[in-house]
Amino acid sequence: MTETRLLRRNTLPLDLKTLLLDYPRADWQGHPSFSDFSEFWLQRHTMFREMGMRLIHLSQSMLNKDIEAREYQRQLFGYSEFMLHQLHTHHMMEDTYFFPEIGKNDTKTQTAIELLESDHIEIGRLIHDYTASLQQCSTPTLTSTKADSLLSLQSVFNTALTQHLDDEEEIIVPAALHFGYVR
Repeated sequence: MTETRLLRRNTLPLDLKTLLLDYPRADWQGHPSFSDFSEFWLQRHTMFREMGMRLIHLSQSMLNKDIEAREYQRQLFGYSEFMLHQLHTHHMMEDTYFFPEIGKNDTKTQTAIELLESDHIEIGRLIHDYTASLQQCSTPTLTSTKADSLLSLQSVFNTALTQHLDDEEEIIVPAALHFGYVR
């Protein structure tokens, strides 16, 4: 049996990929049901991947002493605040509007969406841990001394988020193409 928990899986269970077989990623943009909304949604996912890597690079730069502590703290808080706010808004829109609309079409898609919603809960726990760690960074010096633990949190978070985004795309975009979701 394929592991379904976000922090332990490296692929979706095969039964949740049935629409992906009919709508492979390479064909998405050329499909007549691929809307501007789908393009925007995928661009947001790309931004989250890039921001996750940016935060990892930033903490690694601090550990390598390639950046000053004050600048590290400034960028760390700026990028983290932006990313976490954008993720919250993104997940809220998915859970409130996008997922229910897509999921109403069939039970397999609904089961896949339930997996994605459980991912959102796990991601929420990781965000909580990361935010708690950031709250301990009240000065540039304290922040720089936490760079190693921040890097570890960022790495776990980025791995989980990347897996979730990949899986989400492989569930939602084929379902939207198949069922004709347009926004």
